[in-house]
Amino acid sequence: MKNILIIFLAFLFSCKTNTRKSEPIAFRVAQNYFVKNTQTVNIPAEKVITSKEQFDEIFGTAAHMGKNGMPTAIDFSREQVIAILLPVTNTSTEISPVKLINTDSDKAEFYYKIKSAEKLSYGIKPSLLLIISKEYKMIHFNKEN
Repeated sequence: MKNILIIFLAFLFSCKTNTRKSEPIAFRVAQNYFVKNTQTVNIPAEKVITSKEQFDEIFGTAAHMGKNGMPTAIDFSREQVIAILLPVTNTSTEISPVKLINTDSDKAEFYYKIKSAEKLSYGIKPSLLLIISKEYKMIHFNKEN
């Protein structure tokens, strides 16, 4: 009888269910930044950048005249950046965020899509930068087709 109780308790604890729902996480898309020429991206890269020093190694600012011409401000004391970097291509390429959800208290799932269009007469380094709270310590990336 004691063995049955132990087996039942082991089974009960192994069947723990996740009662937390996946909830959307607020994010901002960072605008007016570019991947520096000193950065070589040979394969698609998914990065979480937590400091200004890390960020400045990879990205430069691309301010321009007019409305929304300044780069998006990032406060690395409270925020981090999720970055998707693609190799140089001569095809117009768009990386789009699909959703960002939290799966646990400090974990998140990021879903994105890559869409290619027409050929270009020059090369580009496609990238996507999302600004999120630093409270998420583990980001899992998911590319959708």
